[in-house]
Amino acid sequence: MVIAVVTGCGGNKGDTPKTADKKEITIACAETTQDLVAAVVPIMAEKGYKVTYKVFDNNKNTLVAANDGSVDAVMVVHRPFMESFNESNKGDLVMVKPYLYAVGMGLYSEKYKSVSELPNGATIALMNDAMNMDRALRILSDAGLITLKDNTTKASVLDIAQNPRGFKFKDMDQTQTVRALPDVDASISFFSHMRNANKDFKGYLIRDKHPENYPQGVVVKASNAEAKWAVDLVNAFRDEKVRKFAQEHYGGLYEYFN
Repeated sequence: MVIAVVTGCGGNKGDTPKTADKKEITIACAETTQDLVAAVVPIMAEKGYKVTYKVFDNNKNTLVAANDGSVDAVMVVHRPFMESFNESNKGDLVMVKPYLYAVGMGLYSEKYKSVSELPNGATIALMNDAMNMDRALRILSDAGLITLKDNTTKASVLDIAQNPRGFKFKDMDQTQTVRALPDVDASISFFSHMRNANKDFKGYLIRDKHPENYPQGVVVKASNAEAKWAVDLVNAFRDEKVRKFAQEHYGGLYEYFN
């Protein structure tokens, strides 16, 4: 955990995390989503909520914090990542509907300007968590660069059936995929991590074809999925002021669902 910021207006002294009229909310986010969460604070304040947000340097740890009750909500991961966490950690987390937006993932290179320029045997960086490795490999598969085994549900490098150009894969934490660009031929990274590193996130060689399969939104404990505060929080992220801020500040990074 890196930063904690408290702002907003006062809540009710007697509130507890499970009460429907809860007025004090703590949100776990990452550096990539910090400004978006901050934009929601005044919207929530208008509704009578006091919001605290904490910035983590590891997305999995945001879910750990939500699952153990250290925070009330998470705003940084996509739904399949959350579901994978639940499976591996006996988690009890859900993403509150309606989902908010998608963040794209693309193949980037600081050495080559097109996929066709990638040499045989090129080294490509991938994320090492199961869901994002699957997503990355499907980007390569959809582009015809590799072929996955039939009926693969959650692909890893072991599920590559054909790799005609002999690409080598180097897996790492998702936050490292941008930093690795000078040392590899190409790297698959989230648009958000590219932007956070002050790089052109629209400068990908190829990108995911179905970002809608990886929706992002407000993650909470299952028992809070229909709580008024959770619904109000989702609506705050969908507020036109916040959407306008997201478009202007992030330059189209967040692909909002209508």
